[in-house]
Amino acid sequence: MNNSIISFMQQARADADIVDLSYRFEPDMPVWPTHARYGAVIYESYDWTGVSMHRQVTYGEHSGTHIDAPRHFFREGKSIDQMDPACVMGRAVTIDASFLQPCEAYTLEHLKRFETEHGTIEAGDIVLFRFGWDDRYGTGAQTVEFLKDWSGLGKDAAQYLYDRGVAAVGTDALALDPFGSPDYPCHQILLGHGTPILENVANLKLLPPFSYVIGLFTKFKDGSGSPINMVAFVQRRQP
Repeated sequence: MNNSIISFMQQARADADIVDLSYRFEPDMPVWPTHARYGAVIYESYDWTGVSMHRQVTYGEHSGTHIDAPRHFFREGKSIDQMDPACVMGRAVTIDASFLQPCEAYTLEHLKRFETEHGTIEAGDIVLFRFGWDDRYGTGAQTVEFLKDWSGLGKDAAQYLYDRGVAAVGTDALALDPFGSPDYPCHQILLGHGTPILENVANLKLLPPFSYVIGLFTKFKDGSGSPINMVAFVQRRQP
């Protein structure tokens, strides 16, 4: 391996705090009512005279922190195994949209205001919206509030981000479109043009406006999406 790459990664690890952006899989985690639930069955265990333990786990492609492939909405769109493995690697732009009311859309006007205050969104960026829904995340009975009324991205803002050439767009809610959207414009615009969507992203409140994100997904053949493990590298403040 190129020594310069090793040196760069070692320096990045030394100078940055690592923020985990993915939820763990566990019983009664929140999923959309029509989607498969998480489950685990022990197949072998040292408690049963085995030399090791392993389980069968089942879950939907859109469980937990996950990525939507174009195939999710478009029959001829790329499936998850056809996606570039580097599509969620790059500069992250994290936008606080938690001031919105339930079901409200984050508009192009809001987005341009963010750019005026913080800087321009560029081609290849991974844009992450925090609508405050991470505060509602929980298991069991706690899922009730998480599974309804979330805010989301407006159609005009989604089109603007696609036109900018961003690599991916994400949210801390269950879907990028606002709850109750009848035609899913964000999914239509972004997935329709091959731009993946990230949903149920955790810990966005811990990120500054700009950081670096790496996300790795599982390549299910013909898959419409996949859980994704994501981490952010955040520049460590000097004492």
